[in-house]
Amino acid sequence: MLGAVRPAAKSYVVRLYCKSTIKELKIIKNIASYYTIKKTIMNKSQSKINKSLFYLFLAVGVFLRVFQFTENPLWADEAFTQYWSRSIIEGEWRWLWQIDFNPPLYYIAQSPFSYLSTELGFQNEISARIPSLIFELIFILFAYRFLKSKEKNNIPQIFLILWMVSPSAIEAARTGRGYTLLLLFSFIAWRKIKKILKENQQKKDKNINMKDKIIFTISTTGMLYTHYYGFLILGGLFLYSASIKKTKKYLLAIIPTILLFIPWLPKFIIQLDRGNEMIQDITLTRIPRGLISIFTGQTIFLENFGMENKDLILCIFTTGIMSFLLVKSMNKKNKSLIFEAFSIPFLAMLFSFMGLEVWEEYWFLPSIPAIIILIAQSLNKADKKNQIGFYPLVLVLSYISLQISYYSHQEWNLVKEAKEKIIFANTPFDIYPLKFILENKSKKDYELTYSHYEDEENYGQKLAKKICDASQKDTDSFFVSGSFDPTPSGGIIQNLKECKSLKMIKEKIGRRVFLYEYASIKNQEK
Repeated sequence: MLGAVRPAAKSYVVRLYCKSTIKELKIIKNIASYYTIKKTIMNKSQSKINKSLFYLFLAVGVFLRVFQFTENPLWADEAFTQYWSRSIIEGEWRWLWQIDFNPPLYYIAQSPFSYLSTELGFQNEISARIPSLIFELIFILFAYRFLKSKEKNNIPQIFLILWMVSPSAIEAARTGRGYTLLLLFSFIAWRKIKKILKENQQKKDKNINMKDKIIFTISTTGMLYTHYYGFLILGGLFLYSASIKKTKKYLLAIIPTILLFIPWLPKFIIQLDRGNEMIQDITLTRIPRGLISIFTGQTIFLENFGMENKDLILCIFTTGIMSFLLVKSMNKKNKSLIFEAFSIPFLAMLFSFMGLEVWEEYWFLPSIPAIIILIAQSLNKADKKNQIGFYPLVLVLSYISLQISYYSHQEWNLVKEAKEKIIFANTPFDIYPLKFILENKSKKDYELTYSHYEDEENYGQKLAKKICDASQKDTDSFFVSGSFDPTPSGGIIQNLKECKSLKMIKEKIGRRVFLYEYASIKNQEK
């Protein structure tokens, strides 16, 4: 009867089931086993592909951190750091107190490396940048281990890959400044504040809480002694504590930090006052750079490529994708990550509009781990079959990072190539440290140069007159280099146009630096 009524469209599996014969049930079992085995093989194959790609992009991240590592010469801030950290090892602490705008911790951390470069003949580019790589490596190990202990999914692996190819992370690791040290302290502080603010009053938890408080105090104090952006991070921690109504507990937790910072507080007030004297106007290019850093952490797209560059379109497109993934992960469960990601740029923007210049986008680096964790959570929720589509995004980020690594600081090669016959046209707050690093000038020379800053407006005119007078005696060609700061280097170029004994014969212009070659008219007449 079943055979008479069964429709022709019924599948073979349904008919086998209806007949219920032992032979046919075995066939069904074999078919099911076949598909199970096939699925297992496909999953293993997919796992192998993902594992291979994981290690591939880890290797790409390592390569991007060392690509042209020694070929890019030190730029102004790196040269400052190298010069002053070398002074520390020789007991010249007064440079930090009299001149610099930053606290001393990173200079102290770098001083042994600067000393080794002097004693063992290492390249300045190596000794200046190795500490940044070391602190980033410590951060990577700490962050990956932390995520592994908290997440039972692919988030640690996704985070690690995105971090390894992040343009901002790579640029910070390749730069001889305190960016990665501040990053390390900030990441630890955010992890510990969550534990400290929990409402556990059991005896067992009190001992753990004391250990967390000590680590929190060390990390927050380290932040303040690394860079004054540490105060923005403390501000972000305060905003987070206020959002969960734990403000009193947070303020009690940072009392030891404030007490430990008191010895440097007078210097901080002096530097804050001097910093206000040098405030620049907020330009239209700074706001989009800041917004890009807020949403994706890619702080240097616009600065490195320039508005006319074709790669800018790719950068903006990538920023859009990452912003979309970031927004998808924003919910109440991720409140601390959201504050960690957005509070530093938000406070920086707020203070900028209030008149305090804090728009140095590289120091937004502590916001980026939280941003990448949020993006990793969004990607982890995607269908496993489509997770391999995440790798094209990683590939694009790798390409952008390669471009940045290639072009970053290349303009300083203009200066390095012509160092034998070069006149540096800026105050010591810009390019002069590079001169002393390259030519091994003495501290007396540096101090003499620094004294010109007191009369900065007239310095350009004085130097131009000196160059003009010298050109009447010396007929050799020479170079004048500086950055695009109208006072004094722009003024020098304008004043040199008035010198009748000189003629500009060649110019090279980088993103930040100009290099003009001049020749004596007497020499050309010969």
